[in-house]
Amino acid sequence: MTIKIGLIGCGSIMRYHVEGWAAMAGRAEIVAVADVAEENIKARVAEIGRDVTIYRNYHDLLADDSIDAVDIALPHHLHCESITSAARAGKHLMTEKPLCLSLTEAESIRQAVETSGIIMMAAHNQLFFPAVLQAKQMILHGDLGQIYAIHSYDCDARRGRLGSNKATWEQEMRPSLGGWRIDPAQMGGGEFIDTGYHPTYRLLFLAGETPAEVSAMLGTYRLNMDREDTAYLLAKFADGRIGQVMTSWAIRSPGARRTLFHIMAEAGQLWGETDRLYYQPVNFSAPATIDYPGWTSSIPTFAAEIKHFVEAIEGGFQPYHSVAEATETLRLILAGYQSVETGKTVRVDSLS
Repeated sequence: MTIKIGLIGCGSIMRYHVEGWAAMAGRAEIVAVADVAEENIKARVAEIGRDVTIYRNYHDLLADDSIDAVDIALPHHLHCESITSAARAGKHLMTEKPLCLSLTEAESIRQAVETSGIIMMAAHNQLFFPAVLQAKQMILHGDLGQIYAIHSYDCDARRGRLGSNKATWEQEMRPSLGGWRIDPAQMGGGEFIDTGYHPTYRLLFLAGETPAEVSAMLGTYRLNMDREDTAYLLAKFADGRIGQVMTSWAIRSPGARRTLFHIMAEAGQLWGETDRLYYQPVNFSAPATIDYPGWTSSIPTFAAEIKHFVEAIEGGFQPYHSVAEATETLRLILAGYQSVETGKTVRVDSLS
């Protein structure tokens, strides 16, 4: 049976989802789209390359009995209402990050998903980098021995273009966000709750548990915005392991290439990039490497996560990250924001 898919939210990120769904031909197909903006609908329908049913209100899409599952990519403040509505409509669902904006909303989502019995997947696409999955396997197999520290990164040094008028260079070198992301009420914060979600859920995935306590610092260096464009979070796990998240729209992560994570352990060090994994045992002068051709960017991860979602629906099992994992990611970020506000280390389990 081919799974019938409806897209809810047709903004720019959804173009990568459309490519991923195209790779599932014969197993799943997009049959409907919903968005309030006509230009978004036109762009996604052109990429789909065939006629689909168009809805202006996603509630009308959810009322379509021919649709089995939905792929949600809406502004952050709309996540809770759209996810719970989809669950109550009996649709399997995949949703972009963040899960929502508060733990109260997360609990509403949990209840709706559990009551409906649908498959819900948090679209944590960066779990699907081969280096991340290989590292998780090595940790679970005990190849690294005791883990001492895990650093997780997602950094992008955004730069504006220089114009011909040098008097404008300073303004143009400091690009600004647009649309709903400039409104803290819709965004839920700054860079940390947006792009910062990726290295946070990667840290939790590799660690296998939520830290006991965190301390965080925020900075604004490059973007013209009221909230942070850079965040650092230091976490301590119950067993003494240390975790760190470094995320930014202003600066690059350490190293000449895009580093995703760095693990320091009893047996040596393990670190990963988008297309390569390095393992350097203790007393070795150089690391062994595994290359993953074709993974130089995040784009292949969207197809990989969609394939996993389809497999979960077909097999009736829970995906890598569902409500519980997405909630713990949100909990860690909110604890980080609280640490900044109070200037203190925050017990993660104190948030409810």
